[in-house]
Amino acid sequence: MIALGAPGTGKTTVLIHSALSRIAEGQNPDSILLITFGRESASDLRDAIALQTSATMYEPLARTFHSLAFSILKMKSHVDDPDPILLSGPEQESFIRDLLEGDIADGYRQWPEDLHLALTTHGFARELRDLILRASERGVDPEKLEEYAQSYGEKYWQGAAQFWTRYNGAMFLREVSAGDSKLRIDPSELLSRAIRHLEINPDLLSELRNRFKTIMVDEFQETDPAQRRLLRLLAPQDLVLVGDAHSAIGRFRGADPDGMANEIDYYLAQNGNQVVLGENFRSTPAIHALGMSVSSNFRLTGPTHERTCVSTDAKGAVSIERLRSVSEEAQYIAYQFRRAHLVDGVPYSEMAVIVRSPGSLTSAVRRAFAQVSIPVAGELEALATNASIAPFLLLAEIAIKAKPLNTENVERLLLSEFGGADAISLRRIRRALLAARSDDDKRTGNQLLIEAVDTGDISIEDAQPIQRINLLLTKARSVAKKSGARGEDLLWAIWDNAQTSDGAKLSTAWQEIALRGGNRGAAADRDLDAMMQLFQSAQRFSERFPLSGPDAFIREVSAEIIAGDVITAQGVRPDCVEILTVHAAKGREWDLVAVGGLQEGLWPNLRQRSSLLGAERLVERERHGNLARTELDVIAAGALLEDERRLLHVATTRARTSMFITCVAHEDDQPSQFFEEITDSNLNTSSELLPQYVLPRPITIAALVADLRSSLQSKKAADAAAIIKSLSESGIHSADPQSWTGVAQLSTTEPISPGNSPVAVSPSSAESFTECGMKWFLEKSGGTDGDSIAQVLGSAIHAFAALMVQEEGITEAVLVEKLKKSWNLIDPQEGWVSKTSQEKAIAMITRFMKYHMKHEREVVGVELGFDVTVGKARIRGTVDRLEVDSAGNLFVIDFKTSKTPISYEKAEQNLQLKSYQIAVAEGGFTAHHASTTPSGAALIYLGHDIQKISSREQGGINLEEARAEIENIAQSMGAAQFVAATNSRCKECPVKSSCPIKAEGRTVIE
Repeated sequence: MIALGAPGTGKTTVLIHSALSRIAEGQNPDSILLITFGRESASDLRDAIALQTSATMYEPLARTFHSLAFSILKMKSHVDDPDPILLSGPEQESFIRDLLEGDIADGYRQWPEDLHLALTTHGFARELRDLILRASERGVDPEKLEEYAQSYGEKYWQGAAQFWTRYNGAMFLREVSAGDSKLRIDPSELLSRAIRHLEINPDLLSELRNRFKTIMVDEFQETDPAQRRLLRLLAPQDLVLVGDAHSAIGRFRGADPDGMANEIDYYLAQNGNQVVLGENFRSTPAIHALGMSVSSNFRLTGPTHERTCVSTDAKGAVSIERLRSVSEEAQYIAYQFRRAHLVDGVPYSEMAVIVRSPGSLTSAVRRAFAQVSIPVAGELEALATNASIAPFLLLAEIAIKAKPLNTENVERLLLSEFGGADAISLRRIRRALLAARSDDDKRTGNQLLIEAVDTGDISIEDAQPIQRINLLLTKARSVAKKSGARGEDLLWAIWDNAQTSDGAKLSTAWQEIALRGGNRGAAADRDLDAMMQLFQSAQRFSERFPLSGPDAFIREVSAEIIAGDVITAQGVRPDCVEILTVHAAKGREWDLVAVGGLQEGLWPNLRQRSSLLGAERLVERERHGNLARTELDVIAAGALLEDERRLLHVATTRARTSMFITCVAHEDDQPSQFFEEITDSNLNTSSELLPQYVLPRPITIAALVADLRSSLQSKKAADAAAIIKSLSESGIHSADPQSWTGVAQLSTTEPISPGNSPVAVSPSSAESFTECGMKWFLEKSGGTDGDSIAQVLGSAIHAFAALMVQEEGITEAVLVEKLKKSWNLIDPQEGWVSKTSQEKAIAMITRFMKYHMKHEREVVGVELGFDVTVGKARIRGTVDRLEVDSAGNLFVIDFKTSKTPISYEKAEQNLQLKSYQIAVAEGGFTAHHASTTPSGAALIYLGHDIQKISSREQGGINLEEARAEIENIAQSMGAAQFVAATNSRCKECPVKSSCPIKAEGRTVIE
């Protein structure tokens, strides 16, 4: 019996009730075999039947073709035959990459020269795996593939065929050398091995034919040629096939919907019957019409196109919208889902977002959902690329010596959640280690850090991140050395001992965060799911390879870059929306579905798959024979467009009640031909004539309060105020006016220095205050980033300049050597950037030596402090160098390490230099020289990248005016308010996020 039907016509229901009717008539359930395309579908079929019958089943009632083939291989023809083990897709791809690395090491043997650079890429390994899979499914072996290379002119197939031969030989050697009596089978040969196993063991074939009196196949369009050959071998008289060629989604993994008609003809010739299911029971009329419009564009409509809608419910609709950006598209979907949940009562578990493939839209939808508190189910990804899992695997790899304990890996571990360090604390630790080393210790800061993590020999305090990582590494190494240890043992040693920076167990912390809910809770829940998946993968690996140690699993899982099939059943999830691809949505349905991303180039995606090695061309060659390459490319392109339309057909038939179709139309993003077809068929208009959708206010408390607050200045002010009051009294914190920025009263209006209290004024701060009083106040109150490398370097240069005077006879070479020896204290980093900085510092010393040798004034002293009082101002600071001229007057020198000198005009008015001259006049240096007469001051620029020494001098000043200016500055510094001013340094200002005249700091006053 062949039953054909479009989505929603009850094909799977026919299979379920057919099985139930046979069981009810007394047929042994173990004699019925249901075959479907995926594990989840098989599980759903088993559950649906088990819940409606009390009959006892001893064998799995529903399986996939691969599961059936694997069980066939487990039927040994001899008692000593090895047990089979099926390699996963990621394991096979990792093995292929290892062999390709061996080919490269052997001089790129048998690969064309123009492929040499491609061999190291993940994409090439995946294309090679696809070619082997497609060939195996169609009964093409390496010898035949090599023949095709000659006859069809495919220059890369010969190298691929020879690699395939080496691959098979390596798999055989792996079986022989494994020592665990296991037959390792990769997915590409599973079906062909099962077929060959039955052909050479007729007794096993007869046993299976006698066991399975009834075989039913769901989604028959998803089968490939190898699966169909296996089915022909096993097919009993009672055979039921259901399918729909227009709903095939698996061509990328070998499905052959185009060959389905020929296979049906074969069974019809065996006295089979065909029925067409023509009634859609799933969808409302609007969604039914959408599905009909999509299927009407197939090249061949087929028997399943003509169908009617059973439902007459006018509830729900199809909405088709153009948005201006991916962000707006995501916000639109979030708004519709939130509204459906709150207004119409639709559970989030009855909603789904379907996309062609993961990308910017899926990320944007997740962000938009998080903003409006819509819970989202986790997404499947390779364990090695999971951000929460990666540090665990890295530490395990270091423990088994698969990765080195180098600077990069140590920093990754210390900055991880169980390391607990951040960039600032890591820098502090590195400097503390350098300060604690002995004088004769020449190790760099990175070397000290690595050895501390490695050995646990820590010579500084407050190094908890190092201690935590060292403990985990010690535990992991201990387990890795034990005989009989397994992958899960190594992982447990890390997981059970991992702690947060607060000293709590990481497992407990994640659990507590997950139970709190919210966005962080959802993230913690996903992290726990990923950790569970990691341990389950380790357990499965140990069961399949019992003699392998922990290093085998860690190396295997760390090399995976694609997500493996999840064998374990999914746990019961809370009410949440799923964001998934069409392939993951196949066979499922929801009340409300959004299909997004119908942009040109995204859906349909007409980029040729496996374009380099030509796996798709092999498929078309097998179907059409020796056609010209251009003609074959045209056929392949048409087949690809048809395949993309099948994906759209599946996506647009998943909803029961409501559906949203979206795309982006703005500049480079334009609606695709599929979106145009949908608008033409369903709206009788072009997509260009659709009005641009205007996003409404998000349905959130924050947006509601913001909307009500804006209405307080309108005619609806009374109503808005009443609603705000009601919300506040109901416990909504954001509705409480006292929580609004700018509403709370100032904590104090008192001046910083009341009355005649002195105000400390440093020469540099006087200059800074006149530029921007707000910046000065915030930095004085702690708003700084700490000392940068440039600031530390400046201090070092000043210290070396002082040495020139303090130690007579010291040479430039000695100063440069001292600089090099102490460089790790200035810049703990390594590399060309640090080396360049060191060269610039040496150049500064050279320029200082030139200045020192040419200066004519006598040096009184260096690094001299002063403390004088001028009215309310208490001027305190240090001068780099104090000199006396021929008249006995004092001249102040200030060395600058910056590159750009100020103008000569600005130097005459420079407050820092004026402050130095005031300090001289007020007797600030009488302890060093009797003179109180300043003759001037100068800025000497050592960092200016020219041969000549750049200087900016300030001559004699009007001391009374300068005193009054400094005293006024002191009065303003001690006031209650400070003025923010725009100036040339605003771009690099460290406190602009708190500046009320900058966009970054507008919230200060709004």
